[in-house]
Amino acid sequence: EIYNFKELLSVLFHSVPILLIFGELDITLTLFCRYADAIRTLKILLSKVASGRRRGYWTLRLSIDLEHMGRPNESLSIAEGGVTDPWIRAGSKIALQKRALRLGKPPRRWKVPSYADSLKRNIKEVNIEGRPLNCEIGAKNVFYGYDGDRCGVEQLALQYYADEGGGWQGTHSEGGIWMTIFGLLMWDVIFSEVCDVFHSKFQTAPLDFETDDFYKSRKDLIEAQLKRIQDGMAEEMLISSWELHQGTSCKGVNWDRHPMADVRAVVAGVGGHRLALLLRHLALDYRSWSSGMPDLLLWHFLDERGGAEAKLVEVKGPKDQLSEQQRAWIFVLMDFGFDVEVCKVSLVSKRR
Repeated sequence: EIYNFKELLSVLFHSVPILLIFGELDITLTLFCRYADAIRTLKILLSKVASGRRRGYWTLRLSIDLEHMGRPNESLSIAEGGVTDPWIRAGSKIALQKRALRLGKPPRRWKVPSYADSLKRNIKEVNIEGRPLNCEIGAKNVFYGYDGDRCGVEQLALQYYADEGGGWQGTHSEGGIWMTIFGLLMWDVIFSEVCDVFHSKFQTAPLDFETDDFYKSRKDLIEAQLKRIQDGMAEEMLISSWELHQGTSCKGVNWDRHPMADVRAVVAGVGGHRLALLLRHLALDYRSWSSGMPDLLLWHFLDERGGAEAKLVEVKGPKDQLSEQQRAWIFVLMDFGFDVEVCKVSLVSKRR
């Protein structure tokens, strides 16, 4: 059995003052500085749960709690084990790699891990200034936009890129437009006839959609679609899918928020090769990579014949930092050849 509930629940009831869902147990224990109990609970969870959404987080918390207890060697071993755990991916893997590098300095480890150089890559940054409307600690940043109206940090960045930043059009989608493109271009794959994945006509995706089996069970179909996209047929496929299925529910597809004109512009700007790489990445592991994409997706047309280019931008306000999931996505996009950067918004200097 994957779960031994009797043993697990016994530990949980005796370890915490309030029984929360499994993913939040270590937070309660840490708040009460009960690191030993947190470590014991996390070890049981990791040994009993073969896979799951929280496995990366549990491993990271276990490594952190062990360090709090003055056990750096064990903390390092847990981090290194997490790096090679096949169920730990995306941002959680990046976080564990960074811990392993920090804890694994000589004399604990003399050999530098193979991923060290990858984590040290420079991410392109653009710095802009904004006039703040509020300066309250903990409050959401509000600025005066280029047009004089109030706006958030992402809208301010959109206005910058539309003006002095290069005349870009764009949208603040945080990955939503990519999920829409994936659904439209992979529609026939998502709703293909695969045994025992549709139990109701009201499903918006097959039951294995966010599992590794989604790609494995449809590899030939997916690769055939990607080949057509890579060969420059993405826009034609997109138009056909839109006209055939408009208004029909499909996981990830937002008909109202992303108009056809925007979706076509993105597909044209990205190009078939990069688009195929990105869609394959999502098909292989939709669950791990369906969040954390850059805030802004920008595009502009180069000529009247339809040539276009695209840019992805993660926007950070004053004192904001990249999350590990966002960093993981930026590295992936860089590997795929996308134009991606971080736009840092700082407060206008008082001297000015």
